[in-house]
Formats: sequence, structure tokens, C-alpha cells
Amino acid sequence: MRYEIKIENSSEPSGTIDLQRLALLAESMLKISEGALQIRIRGISLTKGRKRSSLKEALRISLSKIKQGSTVLCLESEKFKHTLGPFQMDMFRQEAQRDLQEQTPVSLFINTFQHVFEAGKGYKFLDIPLLKELKKFNKAFLNDQEVMVFSNQNSIPQLKIKKDDFNKITELEEELPDPTSIVLNGTVEELKYSKLKVRIQTAEGIVDGFLSGDLSSQDIAACWGKEVNLPGTLHYKPGGKYIVEIKSVFEADSMDDYFSEKPKSETAEQQIQRQITEKGGNRLSKIVGKWPGDEDYEELVRMLTK
Repeated sequence: MRYEIKIENSSEPSGTIDLQRLALLAESMLKISEGALQIRIRGISLTKGRKRSSLKEALRISLSKIKQGSTVLCLESEKFKHTLGPFQMDMFRQEAQRDLQEQTPVSLFINTFQHVFEAGKGYKFLDIPLLKELKKFNKAFLNDQEVMVFSNQNSIPQLKIKKDDFNKITELEEELPDPTSIVLNGTVEELKYSKLKVRIQTAEGIVDGFLSGDLSSQDIAACWGKEVNLPGTLHYKPGGKYIVEIKSVFEADSMDDYFSEKPKSETAEQQIQRQITEKGGNRLSKIVGKWPGDEDYEELVRMLTK
């Protein structure tokens, strides 16, 4: 797929771009594209450890040429259906799967910025780490008058970004509490969509979560149907969404030592409310009393198996 980035009102001569600026722009685009892909695979954009070689190939973007007429950067990238390895699919999410297969790293970059600007979509593919990466793209602008226009021969809506657009990103980021430690208590109800996704029946209701990179489905399968305690991290998303990253699995009667250091004095819902209050009041009060279970987790329907 071919794309163009047109830099309007640039202080650089037409058809030229400083090498340091080009490197910054390229690095920022790749990080945003990777985060946008990971949030669809795992549920959060930030992942630890070394990327799989297949994922590096899938995120490849090539600069084919630079044209005059302002400065126009011509990019090429392959669709994920040609570059991603085999993955598991949830048969009830065919539409979402087809959409991701037709995407490219550049189209995910474009869609992520559009997702910020189109508030009606509910921000389901955004989180704090990805918002931070979006905000860093601001450094690619040399002056307040510059406009970057991203296009794909009119096959997708154009994306226009200017300096003051980053104010919206800052506002979204400031609304969200930082990720916080949490302990879920309940029974493992099912693994769903992929070997990363789990559902836990708690006293407050059903909780959807996913296993961190240090865990596998075998780690939690041994506790199937048993009461378990699941230490992890609560990740907040814009629009009153959140997701739990499960980092450890313990049978309920094996957690005495853990709780001697980390008191089980708050329910998960109370921890959420405390974090919101500490962040600055009731700006996200809509999530209070709204436990996961009715949320859209299309981003967790797939994962790479190799």
C-alpha cells in the first residue's frame, strides 16, 4: 500500500527534510503503529521484552521517495494479512478480524489519531502509553503553522495534524489515573478468544482480563474452577474503560504470605474509585459501579501463535 505525508507551511525548502527530523518522525510513527497493533492483540499498547521477528516484519514501513510541492514523503507498507503469522480467531468477531487483516502500520497510525479526534467512537483502542506516544509526535513539527497531511490516494479519509491538535491528547491523558496494582479474587470461568484472554467470576461480577507475558494458559488452567487470587495491574482507558493485566495466579489458600505484605483491605471497585479520586475528582465517575463484562474486547480476539 502507498501513502503520502505532505508537510505544509514548512520552514524547510520544498522537497527537503532534515535527517534528524526524518528519523524522529519515523521512530514515532513506528512506535504508534506498534502500540495500535498491540492494543488490538493484547488489550494494552505497552509490551515488555523483545519483539518477535515476525512482528518487526509486519511493522515495516519503507520511504520510497521524496517529492516537491511542499515536502511530500512517499511511504509503502504491506497489509497485515500478508505479514502477520498464523493467529487464533474468535468465530463471532469476523468483522473485526477482517478489518485488522486489511490494515497496514501506516493505516493504524492514521486511525489512531483519528480515534482521538472522533470522540463518538469511545476510544476503545487507546490507553495511557499510546496517548504518550501520540503526544511525542508533536516533536516532529518545526513551527506552529505546519500541517501534516496523511493520505492514501483517497482510499481512506485524510488525516490532518497541526500543533494545537495535541491539546486534545493532553486532555485525555490527564483524565486517566495511572495504572495501579490490584488483586482479583474469584474463580476462573473460561479462557476466551485466545489463550491470553480470561474471565474471572468475582463477588462484584464478571471480570475480563488477559495474561501478562510471564504467564501462559497452562499456569491458570491448573486452577480451573477453584477460588484464586490474581495479583495484577489495572489499566485505565479513555471513555470510562479499563482492563486487568493478570501477573500471577495463586489458589486462595496459598496467598497468606502475599497478603501479609499487601493487605486485602479494598475491593477491586474500591481501588478503582480511590485511584480516580487521587487523580483529581469525578471526571471519570461514570465507571464507578460499572464492572467489566459488558465491554467491547474486540482487541483481544487475536494473537500471534509464533
